[in-house]
Amino acid sequence: MQGQHVLITGAAGGIGFALARLFLEQGANVSLHYNRTFDTLTPLLEKYANQCYALSVNATDEQAVQQGIEQSCSHFGLINVCIVNHAVYVDDDLPIWEMSLEQWQRTLDVNLTAYFLYAREWCRQLKRLKPTTDIENVNASLIFIGSTAGEFGEANHIDYATSKGALHSGFIKSLKNEIVNIIPHARCNIVAPGWTRTPMAETSIEQGKHLKALRTTSLRKVATVEDVAQACLFFSSNKTAGHLTGNVLMLHGGMEGRVLWQENLS
Repeated sequence: MQGQHVLITGAAGGIGFALARLFLEQGANVSLHYNRTFDTLTPLLEKYANQCYALSVNATDEQAVQQGIEQSCSHFGLINVCIVNHAVYVDDDLPIWEMSLEQWQRTLDVNLTAYFLYAREWCRQLKRLKPTTDIENVNASLIFIGSTAGEFGEANHIDYATSKGALHSGFIKSLKNEIVNIIPHARCNIVAPGWTRTPMAETSIEQGKHLKALRTTSLRKVATVEDVAQACLFFSSNKTAGHLTGNVLMLHGGMEGRVLWQENLS
């Protein structure tokens, strides 16, 4: 990834930070898009000052996303790899008959429409900045962070599951056939983790809310943010994943739709 330009949304979160650190270690120039606070990114900004560009972007604001992409391109040039990682998840368990329209719309705005905005602006900058020679060897990879909820559904979180399921199905399958009209070997894929040990998930894990899911998981463990980052690194390179597009990589430890383990887990 030496010299490649990688853009990461939700960069200040647990998965976003792990992504940023890994790609910086690999020699990439990294645009760090975050929502409000970037305190967690300070160590990276200090250690990799010449490789980082941090920018606050409201991912649901069309103009903000357009400006964020333009500013990142001005700083590091064409964005080779775009990892759309941000998401919202409402902790309260709410069946559909108790869910407000406001929650439904907010979740889809952040988890689906904002992904559309970033994908569209990434494609537009490819068209604008693509080289005129050797275009077939340009590394162009778009990666979405999905979820097991998009594969199996998630009761009482139908807003979140729907937003991820839409990415897994019609969105990625349509987009893969469009982006090759810009860059012949451009690719788009999804990394879809299950339970992952992030700062936001720590409380739920401490409360044991993950144990029911682990009973359907052959590896019987929670993913780490590094697991997610390494999967994204694999998809990002045309050397390791040059013939992979339109795929959903289920990073769930072998999760199934049936209970495999009857005993209590600690």
